[in-house]
Amino acid sequence: MPFLLAETVTAAPDVEEWMLWAILLSPLIAWGLIVLYFRKLPAIAGYLAIAGVGAACVMSFVAFFATVDADGAILQHTHEWFTAGPLTVNLGVRLDGLTAVMLVVVTTVSLLVQVYSNGYMAGDPGYGRYFAHMCLFTTSMLGLVLADNLFMLFIFWELVGLSSYLLIGFWFHKPSAAAAAKKAFIVTRIGDLGLLAALLLVWTRADTFDIAAIQEWAASGSPEGYIVTLFALGIFAGAAGKSAQFPLHVWLPDAMEGPTPVSALIHAATMVAAGVYLVARFFPVFEASHDAAQTVAWIGAITAIVAATIALVQTDFKRVLAYSTVSQLGYMMLALGAFGYVAAIFHLFTHAFFKALLFLGSGSVNHSTNTFDMRKMGGLRKHMPITFWTFVIGSLSLSGIFPLAGFWSKDEILLDAWRENRGLWVCAFVVAFLTAFYMFRAIFLTFFGTYKGGEPVDHHDEDSHFHGDPAHPHESPWVMTAPLLILAVPAIAAGWLNISGGPIDSWFADLLNGALPHVHEHGSAFEWGIALSSSAVALAGIGLAWVIYYKRWVTSKSIRDVALPVSVVFENKYFLDRLYEDFFVRTVLQRGWNRLLELNDKYVVDGAVNGAGTSARWVSGQLRAIQNGQMQTYGIGIAAGVVIVVVAVFAANPL
Repeated sequence: MPFLLAETVTAAPDVEEWMLWAILLSPLIAWGLIVLYFRKLPAIAGYLAIAGVGAACVMSFVAFFATVDADGAILQHTHEWFTAGPLTVNLGVRLDGLTAVMLVVVTTVSLLVQVYSNGYMAGDPGYGRYFAHMCLFTTSMLGLVLADNLFMLFIFWELVGLSSYLLIGFWFHKPSAAAAAKKAFIVTRIGDLGLLAALLLVWTRADTFDIAAIQEWAASGSPEGYIVTLFALGIFAGAAGKSAQFPLHVWLPDAMEGPTPVSALIHAATMVAAGVYLVARFFPVFEASHDAAQTVAWIGAITAIVAATIALVQTDFKRVLAYSTVSQLGYMMLALGAFGYVAAIFHLFTHAFFKALLFLGSGSVNHSTNTFDMRKMGGLRKHMPITFWTFVIGSLSLSGIFPLAGFWSKDEILLDAWRENRGLWVCAFVVAFLTAFYMFRAIFLTFFGTYKGGEPVDHHDEDSHFHGDPAHPHESPWVMTAPLLILAVPAIAAGWLNISGGPIDSWFADLLNGALPHVHEHGSAFEWGIALSSSAVALAGIGLAWVIYYKRWVTSKSIRDVALPVSVVFENKYFLDRLYEDFFVRTVLQRGWNRLLELNDKYVVDGAVNGAGTSARWVSGQLRAIQNGQMQTYGIGIAAGVVIVVVAVFAANPL
């Protein structure tokens, strides 16, 4: 159905509507051109992806600065799509402070990943298909961020899931990649059922899908408290799936089976941040339900600790970063549940840059050594100085070391947790120590000591994109190191954007608060006690990693032997994968539910069909008794039939 011309515009930054639609459509056009014409022309496909995402990036920065100049004012254009009875569905775009920040994050990281991918994926037989999927994913994420109503947001939410499935399973010839893609798709669908339920609930109660109207509806106090709580929990269920919150976090580490640039884009900066964005977008709903907010906070705290402890014992370079991502997403959810709205989004903003830097750094190491196994690395700082120093910068930022970006955002989360609930603060404080420890454990194992030879090249693997000599590691080409150097800048300085009058008491907070109904203003001043204590615990984590993995005064094996039961739990990822796969999938589903369906099919479905046939044969056999060839018998039967019909007609329609 064509768009109607009716539109709604509120206080407007100096941005035309066409620019917002152009941000959304630019990578989509690149996707269409690659799929239709250039999938078999790798060089053109790569440059088209860069051009499409680059155009969206430039316009996103224009929209961001226009929103800043307008003091976080809101621009909204809504067009009626279709009407079905009382249901009216709109397509529209919304630009406010939260949208502007997310647009910059998504398009900047995506653009740098496209550039990096030109080097990393060189020679891969699926090169064109890879860039088509990347453009589709970027489009889906931009649509999710720009949507002005929950229905449109849900459509792009599902497209994000589809495109991530395609990218995680990009090397579908590998059974592990195909299994990881299916696992990610199924697990995130579980959370999406909650989001769908929330969508239906809010329509029946608020009679609207418009995000601004839903925010006002929740903040007004008119709906019953349990309705708001159920809606908030449905929103969080969807967010828990996409943002890998406990117990739905098990898909994300396995998703590392996809190409490393995919990990950097989807699982460090954008897709997993979608859940945090969703909770932040409906933050007034969680403010109106203290029970839902507490659920978000404690699930986030549990996620942060569980993932951080698992990261301590990982030997795969990318899986350390994967569990780190899960842990930091838990950190952000903890902040949102502690009503640290600005702190959570600020950490999402800084985390996107230094985590993308770390993932791309791990890809650079793999490009040189043909492995992600840290036990086969060591001594790479001499051979890969750019990768080494940029990785150290990203790790320091993630650890929250002054004055890097992560220091400012992490401390604000700790401050909000301290003010809301001391138990949450203890969890966040412990995670700060664990984060610094496992990141520098990875650094000392990978870049220090002696080189252990990498992974020998399998010349029979025709799909391998590795063409170097792992015995002689070397720095990656400029097309891969340039994005590392660029991302190192915001990993250092992104937090400085927020130091006007205190890290959160600044224009950045005003920008984000403008996206909410002006019921409460969120933001915190700088606290020396929080800053000094968090810095001290981060340095303690780095120091402990230095003692164990660099100086080797204490060996990791001796520590494991002492803490054997705990180590086994961490190494087996709290046995959650075994619980899900062995018990639920193989026992409950395959042996239980599938057996029940088999019996239902055999005895109920087939039984009904076979019973109908048997009954028909019996009835037809009985009818033979009246087929005796006597005309008077047939006449009586006809007369009786007429009488029955007449009686039935008069009974149904009395005079």
